[in-house]
Amino acid sequence: MVSSITPNGAAGASALGADQRLARSNAGVQQRREAQAGAGDSVELSRSSISTSRESVRNGIAQVQEALALGHDAQAMLVQINAATKSGSQADLQSALSTFAQRLEAAIARGAALVTGGQVSVQAEPGAAPVSIDGADLRLKAEPAEEDVLAVSSQAEASDPGLPQAVQKSLEKLQEAMTRLLDSVRALEAHQGFLGAAEAASVRSDLDADTARLMALQVRQGLEQSGGVAIANAEPQAVLSLFKA
Repeated sequence: MVSSITPNGAAGASALGADQRLARSNAGVQQRREAQAGAGDSVELSRSSISTSRESVRNGIAQVQEALALGHDAQAMLVQINAATKSGSQADLQSALSTFAQRLEAAIARGAALVTGGQVSVQAEPGAAPVSIDGADLRLKAEPAEEDVLAVSSQAEASDPGLPQAVQKSLEKLQEAMTRLLDSVRALEAHQGFLGAAEAASVRSDLDADTARLMALQVRQGLEQSGGVAIANAEPQAVLSLFKA
C-alpha cells in the first residue's frame, strides 16, 4: 500500500482561468509524478515479514537463555571447586569439573553457539541487516588464557595454592559475561513485544506508509531513551533497545 500527496494548486487550475489543454497536460505529468512518488513510498512491512523477525528473535532468546543457564551451572561448579579446595578433596573437585563439562558438551551438541564464544545472528527488524549477539566461551581448558572466562584449569588440583585465586577470577569474569547476556535477553524480550504489537497492527493488511512512518518514529524514540545499550556489534543493534509494546 502506498501514499501520495496531491499539491493544493492542482485542483484550482480551472478556477484560475488556465488554458485547459495545459491543465490536462499538467494533470498527466502530475499523475506520473504521483505514480513515481508512490512507488518510492511503498513500505514492505507485512505480517509475514514481521512474523519472520519474531521467530528469529525467539530463537535468539532461546540461545541466550541457554547460555545463561550454563553460566549458572558454571557458578555452581566454581563454588563446589572452592569447597573442594578447602577440604582438599580431589574427588569432589574432579566431580565438579566433569559434571559441568558434560552439561556443556551436551548443550554444544544441541547447537548452542554462545557458550563457545560464538555469535548468534538475529533478524530483529524486517528488511534490516541482522544483529549479532556475542557469546561467552564457557569451556574448561587445560591451560586457560588470560582472556578466558574460566581461569580454572580442566586439570586443576585441589592442593594447588593458586586455585582459590583462579576461582575468584573466574567468578568475576563470569558475572560480567552473564550481565551482558542478561541485558541482551531482556532487550530481545522487549523487542519481541514490540514486534508482536506490530504484527497485530498489520493483520488487516500490509502497513501503509503513514503507519510505517509512525512505527519508525516510535523506534527512534525508543533508541533515544535506550541510552545506547550495548547488545550487539553491528549498527542494527539499536533496534533491540527496550521497546514498549
